[in-house]
Amino acid sequence: MTNPVEITLMGRNFSILTDEDPSQVLAASELVQKNIDELREMGASVGSDRLLTLVALNLAGELLKKNASSVDGVEGLISELDRVVLQAEGLAKAPLR
Repeated sequence: MTNPVEITLMGRNFSILTDEDPSQVLAASELVQKNIDELREMGASVGSDRLLTLVALNLAGELLKKNASSVDGVEGLISELDRVVLQAEGLAKAPLR
């Protein structure tokens, strides 16, 4: 079901039609606005299009880093489990004294 959601970014109101949970859309808009505010506090005095582009690139970069670290984490976990299994197999084959 498509839900209308009202958000505000950079002082402008937008009506968004979405199939997503409206609270998620609001949370996303708040995150974008927070990033806009942080860039402005750092002294960024650029046009709104450029500011939104910078925020989008920053958020996309963070998402890519998180995805990469979770893949590395899973691969590292699998690698560690493989090592433990090999050790267990070696112990199982070792003669008892």
